[in-house]
Amino acid sequence: TYTGTGNCQGGTSVEFIIEDATFVTMAPASRAESMLVRDGRIAAIGPAAAVRAAAEPGAAVVRLDGATVIPGLIDAHCHVLNIGYLAAGADCSQPAAPDIAAVQTRLREAANRTPARSWVTGSGYVEYKLAEHRHPTRADLDEAVPDRPAVVYHTSLHACVLNSAALREAGFADGQPDPPDGVLGRDGQGRLTGVLFEGPMFRVFADRLRHDLADMDAAARGRVVRRAGQRLAALGITAACDADMRCQTLAAYAEADDAGVLAQRIYGLTVHDEVDELIRSGLQGRRSGRLAAQAVKIWADGGMSSRTAAIHGTYPVPPFGSGILYFTPAELTAMVRDFAARGLQVCIHAQGDRAIEIVLDAYAQTLAQAPANPRRHRIEHGGAMYPALTTRAARLRIPVVSQPGFLSGLGDGFAEAFGDQADQLYAFRSWQRAGITVAGSSDAPVITPDPLTGIRDAILRRTAAGQVIGPDERLAARDALALYTAGGSYVMHRETEIGSLEPGKLADFTVLDRNPLSVGPEQITGIQVLATVVDGTPTYRTGSIAFPET
Repeated sequence: TYTGTGNCQGGTSVEFIIEDATFVTMAPASRAESMLVRDGRIAAIGPAAAVRAAAEPGAAVVRLDGATVIPGLIDAHCHVLNIGYLAAGADCSQPAAPDIAAVQTRLREAANRTPARSWVTGSGYVEYKLAEHRHPTRADLDEAVPDRPAVVYHTSLHACVLNSAALREAGFADGQPDPPDGVLGRDGQGRLTGVLFEGPMFRVFADRLRHDLADMDAAARGRVVRRAGQRLAALGITAACDADMRCQTLAAYAEADDAGVLAQRIYGLTVHDEVDELIRSGLQGRRSGRLAAQAVKIWADGGMSSRTAAIHGTYPVPPFGSGILYFTPAELTAMVRDFAARGLQVCIHAQGDRAIEIVLDAYAQTLAQAPANPRRHRIEHGGAMYPALTTRAARLRIPVVSQPGFLSGLGDGFAEAFGDQADQLYAFRSWQRAGITVAGSSDAPVITPDPLTGIRDAILRRTAAGQVIGPDERLAARDALALYTAGGSYVMHRETEIGSLEPGKLADFTVLDRNPLSVGPEQITGIQVLATVVDGTPTYRTGSIAFPET
């Protein structure tokens, strides 16, 4: 049950003891039998007798019948509002839509429920998972939706397909050249196929999201936020970095925050070209305990699954080439310096080794006078951060926010695209051994936002087809869980408040029916979330768990 209770700050004082549970505190040398929650914080945790002695007389007792309590799970890079937004469209993912005919069917169904002023939208396809092993085209979409604009987004959100009506409305025409930051798909005669890569795709998505949010009233925008929050809360997630924050989406979060219905702590990475607007809006900084916008997001290159990440060499698979770089080294360095000077944490999407090299160059120049990296400037993803690049990132103290769940969800495509170098992709163990702080995330809606999938994949590193990518990079279970607890709290500057179960920290925790550190890795994704708690108040719980009312 999603409770949607939202923010309890300043609410009624509540105190309760949790007993009969296994506690995984993720704190150094910490063992616990019981935990006391008071006014939204952990007041005590440890031996049962000591916790009861610290409680007020008559404090409620919540017995969990042997369930496991872990720190609230943190997704340090996803697209929270996009999850709610795209969920209203057609699910064109695989295996739900195994071929292009199924994609067409789902678009027809979506057209029947889409308001007349909005484009028909689908998302989630991967061309190498479709039976045809290709992208859909404008002609395919025209067959499904002939009389109004339609778009289907690639699961990476680095490519999309438009039908003919959408191409016209978005201003694309046969014969126009590729823009500097992207590629337009073409057939053998040079006619647009409707497939857009990188920059053109981003502009289409941003325009549609902006239009559709503006067309909604506050209640409808709140439903989008709540839909995303409900999905994440049911997966045990108590905090998330939204890696595609725009001023309009931040305003929607602020509305939800004011209404007390934010189910997670949202840390916004504002898109780089909207930072000036963010500062003018007055929403910069920590707005409340649930909402902050203190970071900037820059894209250095394309995506791994769209084969547009900027690499040294060339891809052996379509669309071939060496990927897309969004900025020259000088441009990127100037941006990093400017944003850092404004006090913002800089978070740069970099997947290919060529892009990561340029990003590290920019950080090295920016951090020459601040070698400890006090703002914790980050690399997002870091897929092809090979050993020499790992050494540089560690020396610069650059944290990496990455996605273990890519290995099962997209790993077979990575193996096809990177060949012999695939074992060096997403080298979590090497990164940690080098001293890099690594945070776990999903990049949802690119893949499932389920952190248990990410924890399993960090341990097993097994693709959907059964190939193990980088067996030497497998993590122990505790280290995998740390990606989604301590690692996530560090990269969002909240390690003193969340990420472990310790006295004085916020009472953000997740209740599971089994301990992820004691079951086999293959069993981790079968663990059930029984409750998700933020500020001591459940945002999700099953009927078997009862907490005191606030």
